[in-house]
Amino acid sequence: MNISWRLILLLVPVIAGAIAIFFTFRLNKRYRIPFVNSYFFYLVFLYIFGTYSLAGSGILELLLSRMEVDHEVIHSSRLYAIFLGIPFLGLSHFMFLRSIREFFHRKQSILFIVLFFSIILSAFILYGVYMVKSNFAAGGVNLNMLSLQPYVFCGFIFIVYLRGFLSILFWSAKSKSVEKKYIRTFGASYLIFMALSVALIFAQILFPLLSQSLFLLVFLSLHLIPVFFLNLYLDKTHQTEEGAEDFESRLAGFVEKHEISKREKEVVRLICQGHSNQEISESLFISLQTVKDHTHRIFVKTGVRNRVQLTNMIR
Repeated sequence: MNISWRLILLLVPVIAGAIAIFFTFRLNKRYRIPFVNSYFFYLVFLYIFGTYSLAGSGILELLLSRMEVDHEVIHSSRLYAIFLGIPFLGLSHFMFLRSIREFFHRKQSILFIVLFFSIILSAFILYGVYMVKSNFAAGGVNLNMLSLQPYVFCGFIFIVYLRGFLSILFWSAKSKSVEKKYIRTFGASYLIFMALSVALIFAQILFPLLSQSLFLLVFLSLHLIPVFFLNLYLDKTHQTEEGAEDFESRLAGFVEKHEISKREKEVVRLICQGHSNQEISESLFISLQTVKDHTHRIFVKTGVRNRVQLTNMIR
């Protein structure tokens, strides 16, 4: 294939990935919600890994090949590019799992954080030690290192995205939100992303150039699909930054008029955001019965009978 076309096939996914980040940045700026912020940084870190370690190493290989540089030097440059991108890959997937937990108001386990980053750090160190030993060995670069990478990478993304999807299914089943279909579709799109990535990695054995380009396109640009469903969800369930400021001013007047306590105010805010009693309990770290007691006192003070009337009274 002509080198110009190969460069184009490497640059198109980079541009498409930047578009996905741009749209997510706008969502993050518009709504200012923790899980959207974490998801934005997931895309940023993944984009850095994709552009530097994958697209960057591919472009570097093309340029070095054209300069007729020794193959061992080319393989070494690819190893170093991927090696330096490992921390960004680890950070990106940590932020992905974190965004899911934040969506369902689940507290992140310290044990999970320590275990996750211990694995990433161990992989980074082992990769670096093996790479250095290979480069200084008499036989030059060990090509088994390159052949082993796809299997390790596939295993990693399989575990991360499968865990994310199962978490969405489990926690959304316990949620009473009528908009749960959007977050489930969001999770399912990442199962498709994972399946396509794995399939294209192994397809490189038969069609190396075409599969590499398609994999990079999927890896950097397929995120536009879950971003679309995330946008639909936010439009239906959350207020924009300007709308939130207006809501807070009305809520402040409501609280003062009906002598609502500080804790009851937090409950009212979450009720207006569409959270169930169980979700409010988990978000405020109080018992389910305490949430019911707060809700009952709010209804008595305001003279409403249900959540809909309470929400309409404020909005």
